[in-house]
Amino acid sequence: MDFGLIIDSHSHWGPSITLGMDVTTRELLRQREESGIQYVVIIPFPSTAIESNDINVRLLDESKKVKNFIPYHYIREDFDREDFEPIPEVYYGGKWHWMRGWQDSASNYRVLEDKALPELIEKLKKIDKPIIFEEELSFTERFVEMCDGLKLIIPHLGILGGNPLDFLKSFKSNESIYFDTALGQKDTILKFVQTIGAERVLFGSDVPFSYMSSELSKVLTLPIPDEEKEMLLSKNFIRLTGFKAI
Repeated sequence: MDFGLIIDSHSHWGPSITLGMDVTTRELLRQREESGIQYVVIIPFPSTAIESNDINVRLLDESKKVKNFIPYHYIREDFDREDFEPIPEVYYGGKWHWMRGWQDSASNYRVLEDKALPELIEKLKKIDKPIIFEEELSFTERFVEMCDGLKLIIPHLGILGGNPLDFLKSFKSNESIYFDTALGQKDTILKFVQTIGAERVLFGSDVPFSYMSSELSKVLTLPIPDEEKEMLLSKNFIRLTGFKAI
């Protein structure tokens, strides 16, 4: 089946300070064309975004030049500022990544006690954009209790925050919690689709940590109806973000 529209809902763009690398527009467009993907969500690397908000601005500017790019805003760690704007209107979603914690390794539970957090949550609810949310399972559970109804997308099916099946068990009944497939095993992706429904799973690649073509292949070869694959590949993203293809 020709799915027509495929959106990679999770990729990185720009330089990473900690990794010493740069994911270029040319490389993303090369992988996009090679794999047959139409649009790519681009997200700043955490280390670069934490150092300065400039990368959020540069990423947005690049998405204005390249019609195949969809910009997500990195939610920075200085959210206790009175004038803090977590996700400006021009972005389609946000990224929350181990807030003030040890990147890709350990959550900082003191964030949950920050007096500014309830106000941040209220701002995010009003903005009503999906947030790729990456923390340990127990941190995520406590955060979700504080922000009922906030649309969160747990990346990699929760791989970096614990056991994916534990995430599945914890949030299977919460229709505000979604998952993306990036780096997930094919059988685990299938388990999620069968348990919570195709409408709560989104295709993502997580370039440069994997390749668009290989991550897309996992979804295309799932033993599920084509209508459900369409949900993963584009329809769920469009429903969550309001994105309109050009």
